[in-house]
Amino acid sequence: MSSDFEKLMESANQALQNEDLAQAETMYKAALWEAERSKDPLTVANCLDRVAEVCFEAGKFEEAEPLYKRALEIREKELSPQHEDIVQSLNNLSAVYFFQERYDKAEPICTRLTEIYEQVLGPNNPEVATSYNNLALLYAAQQKFGAAEALYKRSLELKTKALGDDHPEVGDILHNLGTLYMSDERFDDAERMLRKALNVLEVALGPEHSDLQGLILNLAGVLEKNNSPYDAMKMHERILSLKEVALGPTHPEVVEMITNIATGYARISKHQEAERFYKRALAIKERSQAKKTPEGAELLSYLGKLYRDQNKLPQAESFYLEALTICEQSVGLHHRETEARLRDLAAFYQSYKRWPKAEPCWRRIFENKERTLGKEHPDTLTIKRELASCLLEQQRLADSEKLFRELLQACQKVFGPDHGEVGEALHGLAESLRQGNKFDEAEELYRRAIDVKTRALGPQDISVANSLIGYSTLLESTYREAEAEHWKSCAQAILDNERQTQAARY
Repeated sequence: MSSDFEKLMESANQALQNEDLAQAETMYKAALWEAERSKDPLTVANCLDRVAEVCFEAGKFEEAEPLYKRALEIREKELSPQHEDIVQSLNNLSAVYFFQERYDKAEPICTRLTEIYEQVLGPNNPEVATSYNNLALLYAAQQKFGAAEALYKRSLELKTKALGDDHPEVGDILHNLGTLYMSDERFDDAERMLRKALNVLEVALGPEHSDLQGLILNLAGVLEKNNSPYDAMKMHERILSLKEVALGPTHPEVVEMITNIATGYARISKHQEAERFYKRALAIKERSQAKKTPEGAELLSYLGKLYRDQNKLPQAESFYLEALTICEQSVGLHHRETEARLRDLAAFYQSYKRWPKAEPCWRRIFENKERTLGKEHPDTLTIKRELASCLLEQQRLADSEKLFRELLQACQKVFGPDHGEVGEALHGLAESLRQGNKFDEAEELYRRAIDVKTRALGPQDISVANSLIGYSTLLESTYREAEAEHWKSCAQAILDNERQTQAARY
């Protein structure tokens, strides 16, 4: 080949080494042009591979595919069917199809590769095991779990015999097998296999190697499925330690994971662990002068919820108020982050029936929604319902009735007469009228609410049960105990069904 070709290839290789993909692609294409002028087919095939490799690295799979195919066609004309360059071409093309999720195209290529390896190397060679593993990955992606499992096990057997129980390639196959069991929802088998993989790779790579992250994350997912949430959180802590080593202790991704771990512990009522991680994230924010930002305020709000869940109400309120103040001062009174903190505070007050405290929060949000979105925007109407309910809970019946009547009229206009929001407005107005002893109108509204909700939301929706309970209370107040008992039992059946559904889900 000419000296120009050699220089172009050298420049392209250097650009690729420097991760300058655009320059590498330009130089390889120029070298390909020189190779085609020379009419040396194998050199052309090699250049095609180099251009395709750059496209592949850039994620341009649709451009890499025809280049790899052309290289394979040239080699099949020039070389014996089992030549190593043909094997490389097949590997390249199968990788493109795999990343494109064109598994029907990849499968015959991977099968052909396996047959070549078996013929050339013998069925018990470790390289054949690698081919089995690759074909198993393809079957797993197509959810052909039985075929994938058989190939993984055969690959594992060969690799273990050739390399020993503690080789990283053995650990990788164990990981793949565990991931397969996860996909097939065989969670006990998945946990056993992933733990074996972790034991192997911890020794082979070291306990702090970054390549362990995916494996530990999968193990955490399996532990959650196997009702071991605390053990799962400990796995997440291990991933956090690896990220801290790789990225530094104050990296945004690390802080986000600390927050997620805290939330995970809070979800399983491990309050001390949750508090420790929330405060750790907050301390990082404080050191970087980021505590008095919406992100810092959100962390304070999480702490507020944590203390609320432990019935530490003064501390919880203090965190919620501080979070709100930070948002008001940093982004303004009407910003969406300020609104989010107002919602948190309102929900906190409502959870302990401190309706007079919740009311001004809902009123501020409502007034802001009216001003920014308009009186008939769905978001505005949702907050109006919250405000009206808050007034009702304070027995301010005239005020709540007025808001619910306005709400009902607006919802019918915006959503139509048969929407779930109309049902909620009907229910709220019925509640307000019942508590004001306006039983006749309230009864009609309850019936309408139940009818609309049943059609809009389904007969087993929890909202239907709420209206049935309200209606049965009205019936009791008007001395129709037998009717009331019937509707109460209907409501209870819905509630029992909901509890069973939730229990099955978790």
